[in-house]
Amino acid sequence: MKNTYRAVEVTTPGVLNLVERRLTSPGPGQVRIRVETCGVCHTDGATVHNMLPGITFPRVPGHEVVGRIDEVGPGVTRGRLDSASVSATSEVMTAPAKFVFGAIS
Repeated sequence: MKNTYRAVEVTTPGVLNLVERRLTSPGPGQVRIRVETCGVCHTDGATVHNMLPGITFPRVPGHEVVGRIDEVGPGVTRGRLDSASVSATSEVMTAPAKFVFGAIS
């Protein structure tokens, strides 16, 4: 597997660039999702144009993610690699397992 992924990044307000980013391993209680599709909503548009308080750049918009789990972090006891998943986080590459599976068993 590659150690990078491609993403559309807001480098500065209103400026979008296709970039290569390093993959990171999920932490305790997290899973990493290989994104297959990602929705972009009104909030993401406001993020791109720096219309929300506290936004920092660079930033990858999109938080309505569908993909497949490609790595699980320590302590995750539910789910399996390559299983379908849905996440609602602002960082699309890792997500707390409780958001993907419900409560961790």
